[in-house]
Amino acid sequence: MIEIVPAILVKTSEELKEKVRQVEPYVNRIQIDIMDGKFVPNKTIQPEDIDLETDLIKEAHLMVEDNERYVEAFLDLGFDMIIVHYESCKDIPRIIKKVKDRGKRIGIAINPPTPFSAIEEYLDDLDMVLVMTVNPGFSGQGFIPDVLPKIRKVRKMKKDLDIEVDGGIKLGTVKLVAQAGANFLASASGIYKYGNIKEAIELLRREAMMNRK
Repeated sequence: MIEIVPAILVKTSEELKEKVRQVEPYVNRIQIDIMDGKFVPNKTIQPEDIDLETDLIKEAHLMVEDNERYVEAFLDLGFDMIIVHYESCKDIPRIIKKVKDRGKRIGIAINPPTPFSAIEEYLDDLDMVLVMTVNPGFSGQGFIPDVLPKIRKVRKMKKDLDIEVDGGIKLGTVKLVAQAGANFLASASGIYKYGNIKEAIELLRREAMMNRK
């Protein structure tokens, strides 16, 4: 199963609600990008400002330094998937246990320079690996094709693991990550800046399905 996941990068609750409303009829899940201005040079909406009612599956992609605090906050908000970054998470086994003890799903994200070997020891305990296809921080960056072998390595080692990609995912690049083995394809500007949100999602999904691994 391949899913298109709208990636939402906003600063206010009103923006968040509007972005969710725009995609809600066409997808099963959303990813909300949470940045603290420390781990990455940008700051987005914070957990205390999130007041969201939706039946969509909710992912929190945490690009932050204080993972303990943010993970706890998003578990309390009822998010279904918590994604932490290998590069900033100081105690990955502890975070995995914390999330699983609350009955939620856990993923680890890796930046383009981070090798697959860095997370290999955790794969059996994860629900998802998120491979960044840009350097995190800002929407609209160009896709980095050098990450494709990393996606293939994860898929070869764990046939049943969910692999998400995030960054520069749009028409033209979506087929590359689908061919490499990713099954969750997060797109921000590829959806919201296309001009017609429904059409953008349908076209991305079609291109991915035609090229799925």
